[in-house]
Amino acid sequence: MKALKPTHSIIALHFNIKRGNRRAGLFLLCILTAAFALPAAAQTASFQRLGQMPGARFGTYASAISSDGSTILGYGWVSSSTVQAYRWTVAGRYQLLDSPGNSDFFGSGAVSSDGSVIVGENPQPSQFAAFRWTAAGGLMTLPQNIAAAVSADGSMVAGGDNWWKTSGQTGIFGPFPGEQDQTEAYGLSPDGQVAVGAAIKGSDPFGPTVHAFQWTLSTGLQDLGLTTGTQSSANAISADGLVIVGQATDSSGFWRGFRRTAATGMQDIGTLGGPMSNATAVNQDGTVIVGNSLTTSSSGSSHAFRWTARTGMQDLRTALQSAGVHKADNWVVLYTADGVSADGTVIVGFGLNPATRQFPFGQWEPFRAVLPVP
Repeated sequence: MKALKPTHSIIALHFNIKRGNRRAGLFLLCILTAAFALPAAAQTASFQRLGQMPGARFGTYASAISSDGSTILGYGWVSSSTVQAYRWTVAGRYQLLDSPGNSDFFGSGAVSSDGSVIVGENPQPSQFAAFRWTAAGGLMTLPQNIAAAVSADGSMVAGGDNWWKTSGQTGIFGPFPGEQDQTEAYGLSPDGQVAVGAAIKGSDPFGPTVHAFQWTLSTGLQDLGLTTGTQSSANAISADGLVIVGQATDSSGFWRGFRRTAATGMQDIGTLGGPMSNATAVNQDGTVIVGNSLTTSSSGSSHAFRWTARTGMQDLRTALQSAGVHKADNWVVLYTADGVSADGTVIVGFGLNPATRQFPFGQWEPFRAVLPVP
């Protein structure tokens, strides 16, 4: 998971994978989007490159977007082993949140519905890594190591096996009965009542396996099941609580994106032509899913996608072109989409920007795309 280039696959799912997309964007990201945004009809298709975070020398990445589409969370590499978190807004552009962390690790993090609260990770020697940031209070270190999700109002933070509230309450999600306590929460409902993620359950010929879960304080972990393979992991839950997305192995052992409802169960949503995909985020009512998929058998062929019930899975760049937007045409690749607004029209991700003499293979850069829902 410390890959410096996007050449790894999503075939290996261990609990440290989704703790961050480290230096080049991993397939495995978990983002929560919630609440409401501008009506889809008010949106015009567009593509915006965000440029490099101030001080970034080795690429800039996006991790999450607020449900109103106005605020983006991410990080940039200011040296070969040092990261720094940022908050980007439509109005103010880049704002650095903290001092650089002297670690090669930065968690994916999350942002509240209006963009006023940011959570993430900034490892320091002998300290907790998770933080919560507000404009008024600045950066606050949390009593847990991972911050992968936040409630709509920013009052609850979840990550790893832990949750924390501004009231001072803390707790753990715990294991499935009789299993090892290796549990990772990746998504949180807007009200903080439901968490989703993955936990150890059973094994296969290759060792312990993980199953996607849904958690509430009263029920504990509930197994969300499998598709045709032996493992699954939930990344996000829609704001209405009816749709959960993530990835699960198929009968051949390849990780593929899924969409789950109580009525349909866990359904494979396909790929862009390669053997693997991952659903990283979902909009308010579960009608739009974003993520990444291999387009060939090569582990380096990741492309960002958008999925809707009407269109199925579409390459994001192709969908933009169909909408008359060509500003992304000369990018080397739109590598992944890892956040979507509540109305499903604003998508954030990152990729390799157009090649230059200085960067003949492109440079990692975040983007913000607007694409009306068909």
